[in-house]
Amino acid sequence: MLDADVLIVGAGSAGAVLAARLSENPSTRVLLVEAGPDTAPDAVPADISDVFPSSSLNHAYFWPGLQAQRTPGGPLYPFPQARIMGGGSSIMGMWALRGVPNDFASWRAAGADGWDAADAVRVYRTFENDLDRDMSQRSSAAPYTIRRAPRSEWPLFAEAFQRAAIAEGLPIVEDINESTGDAFFPMPVAQSTTERSSSASAYLTAAVRRRPNLQIMTETLVNAIRFEGGKATGATVTRAGEEQSIRAREVILSAGAIHSPAMLIRSGIGPEGQVRNIGVTPVAVRAGVGQRLQNHAYLNIALTLPRSSRQNQALRNFALAGIRLSSGLADCPPTDMLVFLIGRVSARAWGPSVAMVGAGLYAPYSRGQVTVSSPDAGIHPHVSFGLMSDPRDAPRMIKAARFAENLLFRAETYSLFHDAFLLPPVMALDQFNKPGLRGALLGQAAKMVLDAPSAMSRAVLNRMLRPGRWIGNRSGRLALTDEEILAAIAPMGHVTSTCSIGREDDPMAVVDSACRVYGVGSLRVVDASIMPSVPSANTNLTTIMVAERAAELIAAAAGVS
Repeated sequence: MLDADVLIVGAGSAGAVLAARLSENPSTRVLLVEAGPDTAPDAVPADISDVFPSSSLNHAYFWPGLQAQRTPGGPLYPFPQARIMGGGSSIMGMWALRGVPNDFASWRAAGADGWDAADAVRVYRTFENDLDRDMSQRSSAAPYTIRRAPRSEWPLFAEAFQRAAIAEGLPIVEDINESTGDAFFPMPVAQSTTERSSSASAYLTAAVRRRPNLQIMTETLVNAIRFEGGKATGATVTRAGEEQSIRAREVILSAGAIHSPAMLIRSGIGPEGQVRNIGVTPVAVRAGVGQRLQNHAYLNIALTLPRSSRQNQALRNFALAGIRLSSGLADCPPTDMLVFLIGRVSARAWGPSVAMVGAGLYAPYSRGQVTVSSPDAGIHPHVSFGLMSDPRDAPRMIKAARFAENLLFRAETYSLFHDAFLLPPVMALDQFNKPGLRGALLGQAAKMVLDAPSAMSRAVLNRMLRPGRWIGNRSGRLALTDEEILAAIAPMGHVTSTCSIGREDDPMAVVDSACRVYGVGSLRVVDASIMPSVPSANTNLTTIMVAERAAELIAAAAGVS
């Protein structure tokens, strides 16, 4: 039997941070358990360190077979969730956006005391090594590198996109993370000039891994949390086909907003009926476990570009710019929509021949749920996002898409692309990238097609994108219908809120403001699942903030400064 003072389940964006921070106290023995493979500092796979998000295309880094319902009662679709050291930070598109003040105001209203905007900004600044920011706004010891592609590297189309935004009355804000309100901005990305920033590379460095009080176990599946006398005392795990027991003074779940609630339910914490239905004796009844699931919805428009408009082929910049927008609809917060620009769609040579403009709803009201049908950790939970189930969401998603569509056909931009296509609702990079020799051959064919006359290119792409919807080009435009917009949306990987912070008398709350699970002792949840609502931003940066803040609270409770 293995022993630890603190057992951390999951080495993703939050878990890796916690392991590094809590093991700073040499008297605390920390054991970090991860279901996926390691990414040791001297052996980070090339597709993970790549500044183009090539790792998002590697199926070996994801939970196999995980599916989700996008809409209530709708069909199941594959849903990628990271199973790799660093979690989502190792496979995401590297956008490094903070949440906005309204996000934290809503958290505070839900009962998340000590998680207001001022606390969040203070914590963000402790770990953001933003290379474009002066030292008054960051710590010299900040581990997580962030930058923006300089405008000298922007393709001609990106420059025109900025001019179109200005013509729409939007201000330019160089550092959107230190600003609020509607604006056009260069996209902050989690990378240096040469490699991706992940929680694993930033926090689990070689020096940290040499600490004698830190142990890391990868390719280890946690089956259930163990309890004695109402307190968590460890977990059972399966490693190399053998079941083992781990004893710990405290257990912290950092398995993400899908797997953390599933683990709680399998361990006897959750809605009573669901726990009993899978043959588990309830340890604590918390009706909110697995409920309140949130995610962002988005769509992409692909643009074929003439050579003069493309990004330099030698550059691997992915996200270039974004636009924060307020819908202005009743009962909706400011900056609730996002429009964004992608500079290339493949790491292959033809990648800059296609750009993408996307639109997303970044302050949704719709909620879904995660449920469990078996005590077996090898059987995936059921995930239903409930996208557009709240009547306030569809009109705003349509409005965001219309804004993106209109930007493309302004005088500043429409002459700088050949054709625009509304993409089907699957991961956009999957549509443009296939693995192995087949992918290489398709890449060569794609380059020939994209350099061919526009009419030929359009005909081939219309067939390849199945059922890609041609929107128009410099010669004309076919306006999208509301139905086409809503049919093109897909969920992002920004899954939150299934173990929400809240007040104990709120039956839907799962943890308190110090991330402790209600109804049991010695158990916390620290990951995106505890966010009372999804932030109006890509979730990775805020998940790291949550872990940093939780580490502060845990250290304070232990009397460690």
